[in-house]
Amino acid sequence: MAFRRLTSPCSVMPASRRQDVMEESMMTRQGWSNLAVCIASAAMLWLAQPAIAQDMVPASSTIETSSNVEPKDVQDETAPAAAPPPNQSSEAILASVRTQLAEGKLKLSANSTAALAKFYSAAQREPLWTTDTGLTVRGQNIAKVLSQAADHGLNAKDYRVAELEAEHSTSEQLASLEISLAAALLRYARHAQGGRLSRKQAGSQLTHTPIVSPPEEILSELVEQDDPSFYLRSLHPRHPQFAQLRAKLQEARGGAGQERGPRIPDGPVLRVGVSHAQVKLLRQRLGLLKAGDTKPEDNANTFDDALKQAVMAFQKQSGLAEDGVVGAGTRKVLSGQSPERLISKLLVNMERWRWLPDDLDGTADIYVWANIPELRVRIVKGTKTVFSERTIVGQVQNKTPVFSDKMEWIELHPTWFVPASIKVADILPSLRRPTSTVMERYNLRVNCGALGNNYKNIDWKTVDISKCNFTQPPGKNSVLGDFKFKFPNKYSVYMHDTHHRNLFRNTRRTYSHGCVRIKNPRRMAEILLDHDKGMTPERIGKILAGPKVLHKETLNRPVPVHMTYFTASIDDEGRLKMWPDYYGHDRQIALALTGKAFADPSAVATRPKPKKVKKAVKKKSWAESFLQSN
Repeated sequence: MAFRRLTSPCSVMPASRRQDVMEESMMTRQGWSNLAVCIASAAMLWLAQPAIAQDMVPASSTIETSSNVEPKDVQDETAPAAAPPPNQSSEAILASVRTQLAEGKLKLSANSTAALAKFYSAAQREPLWTTDTGLTVRGQNIAKVLSQAADHGLNAKDYRVAELEAEHSTSEQLASLEISLAAALLRYARHAQGGRLSRKQAGSQLTHTPIVSPPEEILSELVEQDDPSFYLRSLHPRHPQFAQLRAKLQEARGGAGQERGPRIPDGPVLRVGVSHAQVKLLRQRLGLLKAGDTKPEDNANTFDDALKQAVMAFQKQSGLAEDGVVGAGTRKVLSGQSPERLISKLLVNMERWRWLPDDLDGTADIYVWANIPELRVRIVKGTKTVFSERTIVGQVQNKTPVFSDKMEWIELHPTWFVPASIKVADILPSLRRPTSTVMERYNLRVNCGALGNNYKNIDWKTVDISKCNFTQPPGKNSVLGDFKFKFPNKYSVYMHDTHHRNLFRNTRRTYSHGCVRIKNPRRMAEILLDHDKGMTPERIGKILAGPKVLHKETLNRPVPVHMTYFTASIDDEGRLKMWPDYYGHDRQIALALTGKAFADPSAVATRPKPKKVKKAVKKKSWAESFLQSN
């Protein structure tokens, strides 16, 4: 403000003072000019400071920043530093993936190679499981599922888990890792859904094509799923039996299931009233006596009624005759089998579940399930078994086939059409005997076309019997009894009644030529016909009481029929039950699962040679043997 006063035009002062003021004012104006220059220079220096600072930092140095400032905030956006593109490593991996798939030198199936090549060739595609540092978190999680394949009855070696765990650094190695994991996932998914064994490996047991998701669908699901490991596990069978067998498998591999009682060595037959040192071992084996118990020795070594009940319970669980007597068969089962054989049996039966439809988990409306080794047939509605009965199945040389189909009709008072195998092996030798009366005795009919239908006028030594049709009409001695359940199939196999009901008392019931006989077919027919068309038991009774003529009831909705071969299952109490491997199918599947070939499936069991019978003993007539085996 003093400066304004000195220069004000209203100021009055002496001349000498005015001269001094003029000189002072000139000096002041010069000072202001210098100050303006300084301020302008300082402003330019402040604006240029970041660029200058950057130019002054050596290439090997880094810029120090505060803890809450990133280095990128210091750089000038108008002059970015040269840096590689952020996705360059992914692009290099993807390019190598495409190259390796195009070259076709990988150890992959043609289907997998084609599916992967199509998948990775898509625009905007990036590696799914790898980065420049190796497997992603998703990749590590899904590789863990592969390494735990044994928990679900598979073999981790089939998915080359060791290769996934190896070190990968170059883009070519990482691309190989990406492909290996993707291919392993496709293989795992196929195996989980039943595509592990071929028809040639499984033989006659694998008669249908498992429903395996196409590779494109699997890859798409793996991309879209938040948890791809959960998706992979969901591909295994959903039936409760599979989960329960899996739990038993884990026990057999080292859990509580390995704890077994003492082995019962060879010895005499043990039954009520017998006193023997092995009786004490038997009590220990069945859990009735512990090693430290102080029960008197005499009582411990004596077979009483309580022990008989325990033996019968064990026999029932093991599919043995429930007589309470410890003979050779019961003794063998009591001694158990090695953990290795038990594990093998569990794996074989878990694999069989992969071949069956998913709706057996309880979502199916109704189905008929005949388990051949168990010698039992069931009708299942949803998750509830509404019918369960004993069966008779094929002899070893006439095995009941394993397959699935649909029941289309039920016959009451059925007519029997004699199959070709019986015509050639049984009827023809009998008719060649001059004194044969089998046609009259069993009410058989024949039609040989131009040769007529009078069997007495036909030369059975020269005729081609395959061109003759033999039938048995409904009647008292009908081979099929009163009921026939038809589900057309290439094996000409069906379920039916029988008048040989005494055979159902036997433990081993392998007597037929391949068809399945049912102990209580009327009740089975009542359930199926009521479910399909509301047909009452009274209506069925009137038909049976009427004339002995064929009555056919066609089902409006064909019922699925599953002929299975499970030799191990879990009962309602959670106990493992095992059934005899009558046809030797277990061994064939076990060898196939371990990569070993089964040379001759038909030689699993061969027809035994007939024993020579002394002349003094009357041989069983052909008719008796024939009707027993049908």
